[in-house]
Amino acid sequence: MITLLLDVDGTLIDSFPGIRAGFLHALDAVGWEHPDDEFIARIPGPPMEETLASAGMDDPTRDRAFRAYMDFTHAGGWKNAQAFPGMRDLLKGWKEEGFQVVTATSKGEGFARAILEREGMLEFIDFLGAAQEDGPRRRKADVIAHVLDNVEVGRGLMIGDRLHDIEGAAQFGLSTAAVTWGYGTQDEWNRAWAIAHTPAELARIVTAFKEEQ
Repeated sequence: MITLLLDVDGTLIDSFPGIRAGFLHALDAVGWEHPDDEFIARIPGPPMEETLASAGMDDPTRDRAFRAYMDFTHAGGWKNAQAFPGMRDLLKGWKEEGFQVVTATSKGEGFARAILEREGMLEFIDFLGAAQEDGPRRRKADVIAHVLDNVEVGRGLMIGDRLHDIEGAAQFGLSTAAVTWGYGTQDEWNRAWAIAHTPAELARIVTAFKEEQ
């Protein structure tokens, strides 16, 4: 059996507009100065509380900002996202080819389920591996561990756009295909087993992985 473990934000879904708006709302809620555009461009992917801490917040300020972010997201910020072109077709094709398809996302489980369902992708997902919105399972490695605890993976390939996808997968001996339409950098993608610049290229990479002995 071959299992494809898919990141959501930056891989299946372009969620940057909603995450950016929620992040700036969180900063404003605690009176924190906005960082530069380069910093903001990297916020999708990691748990938001880690991003807020990396902006220099102490723990109490970070906690208040994170609550503001979650309030914004629950109030409808999660809806400001859409599927990357071609990704729904890839999911459908992989299921027809017999791959087991799961997610491994740092996005909260409820938000991941809602956006994937709205975009017509959830029907192709065998197991929704996601972060807890109010619990200890937040980091990518923790989410992957959760997937492995619940799914017979066999040979697994992690598909994502950020370094935490690659490093998280490596902790469990999983190869990673990095996608460049997300929010990572070339230095991050260079750490992956393979790099896809288009969905068609990703399809070829998955086929090559399947044919590897």
